[in-house]
Amino acid sequence: MLEKVIALEHEIQQFPQAHCPVRHYLAGGLYAREMTIPGGVVLTGAVHRHEHLCTVSQGRIMVSTDDGMQEICAPYTLISKPGAKRVGYAIETTVWTTYHWVGDETDLDKITAEILESTREELMGGSQNIQLLNNEANLDRIDYSKFLEEYGLTEGVVMKLVDNRSDRIDIHVPSIEFRKSTIHGVGTFATRDFAEREFISPIRIRDKRTPAGWLMNHSRKSNATFVQAQEQSIAAIALRPIRKGEEITVDYRNSMSVNGAGLVPLERVTQ
Repeated sequence: MLEKVIALEHEIQQFPQAHCPVRHYLAGGLYAREMTIPGGVVLTGAVHRHEHLCTVSQGRIMVSTDDGMQEICAPYTLISKPGAKRVGYAIETTVWTTYHWVGDETDLDKITAEILESTREELMGGSQNIQLLNNEANLDRIDYSKFLEEYGLTEGVVMKLVDNRSDRIDIHVPSIEFRKSTIHGVGTFATRDFAEREFISPIRIRDKRTPAGWLMNHSRKSNATFVQAQEQSIAAIALRPIRKGEEITVDYRNSMSVNGAGLVPLERVTQ
């Protein structure tokens, strides 16, 4: 069942994320996490570390159990074992609550780390949620295609420019790293938090591109921008606060305006 749920979760992650409001309650050492699941929504749960109680206080939902799929109608209470990962289909709007003993702890991030094998940021609505990242990455790829059309470029031409090794300079910037991106290939990621307007990395040092200069991906909601620096160089700075582990992106329209070798959108050429 666990393998089936994980396989289904991978498929779900490719679809737009539904809005399932979550409410948190703390009282006398007990933590309750209450979620409202709209009718028609399919979702998978996080893996819990400890045995706990779950209640369905409203609605009807199909839920995976050790004995297969089971229809649950409110009101209903069940015991969930450690390591369980469930899939549910809300037949109608459903309110599902889990209960956990957390003692004196009140920090929701620490509570999540204690009770789940996921961080709070990885859960639904969090900035590192895989489904949300996949949805955003798909929209960024669509916007990248629009960017190519605006400038009269093709993917092949751009990749030749990116892969050109004659103008590269290999430097190490300890506050960033390069790894697989949900947007495209390898991306640039923060290894620490950045404040708004803070320097991130050189992009071009005179006539040479740095690793960030050829590996920073495009996003329509970019968190970084390129600016002219001293000695005809270019740097990346944060447009807003960037958290450790977040991919650092730039809108290629901005990069073209700063480092575009004279390339401009087609509409400006024809005017």
